[in-house]
Amino acid sequence: MELRARTFRLGSRLRAVVAAALVASGCSPAEPVLSFLDDSSSMSFTHPPRWTVGFAEQDGIRYRYLTAPKLGNDTEALSVTLIPSTAAASAETVSEPYLGGGSGVARVPALPGISEWSFRDPSGVTSRLRLASARDGRFFGAWVRGSDAAMKRYATRIDTLLASLQVEEGSGWPEERFAGMVAHAPSTWTRGSRLSNPTKASMQFKSLPLAVEKGTATIHGFVTVSKEPVPSPGQLETFNKVVKERASDTVALLEHRSWPAAPSLGRPEGYVDYLRSGTTLTSTRIRRFITVKNGVGLMFFCEARADAFDRLDPWCRRMAETVRLE
Repeated sequence: MELRARTFRLGSRLRAVVAAALVASGCSPAEPVLSFLDDSSSMSFTHPPRWTVGFAEQDGIRYRYLTAPKLGNDTEALSVTLIPSTAAASAETVSEPYLGGGSGVARVPALPGISEWSFRDPSGVTSRLRLASARDGRFFGAWVRGSDAAMKRYATRIDTLLASLQVEEGSGWPEERFAGMVAHAPSTWTRGSRLSNPTKASMQFKSLPLAVEKGTATIHGFVTVSKEPVPSPGQLETFNKVVKERASDTVALLEHRSWPAAPSLGRPEGYVDYLRSGTTLTSTRIRRFITVKNGVGLMFFCEARADAFDRLDPWCRRMAETVRLE
């Protein structure tokens, strides 16, 4: 944790200087966008901080949606409903349930691989439907609906959100190799420090913003992949004991379970722990994965402030499934 703090301290100071300069010049810092990965659909997107992310269920089907701050004269808030990856012959096939019964349906020019329509739904509400092609004949996207005023007011934010939609597969993320360690990390994440000596090594990553505080200050998650020799007899239980004894008194174990082996990666079974660290005033959550191969201990360590950890966890668990020792 101290290593992570040193690594990103310069960046934090630079952001503080930039923020101070903006205040002095009378300009407001740009509104940040937050990152979200929906665990059930594996769809990720970015959104403005004041937009609410929620779950709903209809006819036994759960779906993810977002709502924008409601405008004064609107009876309902503008909403964005995610359309999970679906196998279909074409985007038009997926669009039928949304466009059917609508009026004023018009195809909107879009980039290759993207299909988009504007229309009014059966209740007369202005709508946008965007579908993107994925692998193996699948399509995903989102349905946006809101008043004319809301569509105009939030047009830029809607465009940014729709353009950010992705289906996340850890195996498809860029591969990172360092000192005999291998991990796949989201391309949008910051690559941090890489340190090694003859016996130990670590590489770090920083997530996109997960939450905000104090205006535009952003909260991120941090991931560390490290390796070290395990004392004799060099087995998992020995490494587990070493890791536990190393933890400070402020760390509390909330959950301990097995981490299944990944034969295709050559990664033996291990343990995964869920931990709480800090005090009642400043608390963080940690997901820690460990395993041992040929007397070398591998640790995959994710942490974020307690109120942002739920947003980091889906990324963390997907990334953990790609981690191994060469």
